[in-house]
Amino acid sequence: MNVATLLSVLHLILLPVMIYFVSKGMPLFTLLAMAILLFSVLTDLTGKIVGKKKITASFLHPFSDKIVVLMLLLVFVLQGRFSTFIFSVFLLRDIIVSYVRIIASRDDAVIHGELYGKSITVLQFLLVFMILARTVFLALERPLSLLIVLLSLAALTLGVISIIHYSYAYVNGLHTRKKLGKIVEKEPMIVFANKKSGGYRDKYRRHLLRVFAKRRNASIYYLSGKNIFKDIGSKIKKVQNVVIAGGDGTFEAALNSKPLQEKSLGFFPLGAGNAFYSYFYKGKRFEYLRSRFKFHEAPLDVIELEWEGGKRNTLFLSLGMDGKVVHAITQNEKHSFSGYISAGAKVTFGKSLRYDIICSIDGKRHHWDNCINLILGKVPYIGFGMRSLLGNIGEDDGFILGMACVNTHSPFFNKALRLWAIFLTQLGLAKAPLIPLKGKEFVVESSKPFPLQAGGEFLGYTKWIKVKVKRKQNVLMI
Repeated sequence: MNVATLLSVLHLILLPVMIYFVSKGMPLFTLLAMAILLFSVLTDLTGKIVGKKKITASFLHPFSDKIVVLMLLLVFVLQGRFSTFIFSVFLLRDIIVSYVRIIASRDDAVIHGELYGKSITVLQFLLVFMILARTVFLALERPLSLLIVLLSLAALTLGVISIIHYSYAYVNGLHTRKKLGKIVEKEPMIVFANKKSGGYRDKYRRHLLRVFAKRRNASIYYLSGKNIFKDIGSKIKKVQNVVIAGGDGTFEAALNSKPLQEKSLGFFPLGAGNAFYSYFYKGKRFEYLRSRFKFHEAPLDVIELEWEGGKRNTLFLSLGMDGKVVHAITQNEKHSFSGYISAGAKVTFGKSLRYDIICSIDGKRHHWDNCINLILGKVPYIGFGMRSLLGNIGEDDGFILGMACVNTHSPFFNKALRLWAIFLTQLGLAKAPLIPLKGKEFVVESSKPFPLQAGGEFLGYTKWIKVKVKRKQNVLMI
């Protein structure tokens, strides 16, 4: 456990002691609480400074400050020493901002402005300290009371401003997203539907597929067998736009089909995970069923993944816990949302998972002793509208984005931390245990074989992978 981690743990361990002293309400105990609060703040600042020196930070950092200040303010509310209304507004502000961040992350609208949260937390820390000081220094009660009112108003004002700013940034982000390529509206199009996809078994999903094909004036070809795109050459000679109806694995199979690599590929969600649905349609539910909706053709980088089992083209991959979940899913013939949930539960309550890996990014080496999960790709979703990668993703800029989940604490927390990491990405926050990555070539090595999945397909266990952008594929998006 590194220094930053130890200081973060100490920061939270001191909280119950402070609450005990504050609850006593006596000047001596309050003075001790003030001393501990100052010590706690100093250790927290030291931990963050140490954490910035390229030492992997503690996952406690993102919320330890907020827990300390809100818990102490709650104690003051219960004692009648602080306004219930103001405390409720503080909580409401955090809820509203979190909601805006979640929908912005889902819709691929980048929001900056973490300084708001940090500034409000600092004001709240000062507020807590002044409330404690008012109990000890009775002679200064009037000026301290005035200062408490001013700090409360400042925190409230900044909170309201942050809500307005986040909301504006989200709406503005929707309107200023990068415009895609040429419009594909009435051009000839065909649909290849995979009968083995999970959604094909659903009568309603098949009905939606027929509605889509009718409104796009497209023919549907139903595919089955192991190599589903083996004999499609003659069907696509005179057609440039091909829609793949299936799950993420079906679309990835199309990426690896040579006859389709020169075509413009669209996607119809007929699978269980549908990371590509989240990406191509930006969360617009049933948008593809409107008779006048317009596809946009855009070039997209395709990644080449090399591992012990060979090579393949892909748009996203992951190793570690997510690979283990996909492995559990493949053991169930019927892929569905419930299948993902049950597979996730199976992995969560199964054997502990820990991987010590070396990740080289454009030649620069990173060594992570307890890496829970690593995601690399061009598609920033893991399905169901849930993000996995953060930051601005250039569709054809030649770069690959990554997100490593590294735990600096005991491996006992690994599985819970993976869930916490997913929550952080939904908020668009790249905080510990998440480490955002970006580069043109990744090489990942481990002495212990790790589970590997690409495009929702489990590829087995391997001790190494190499990843780089291989080519470009025209895709049809909204």
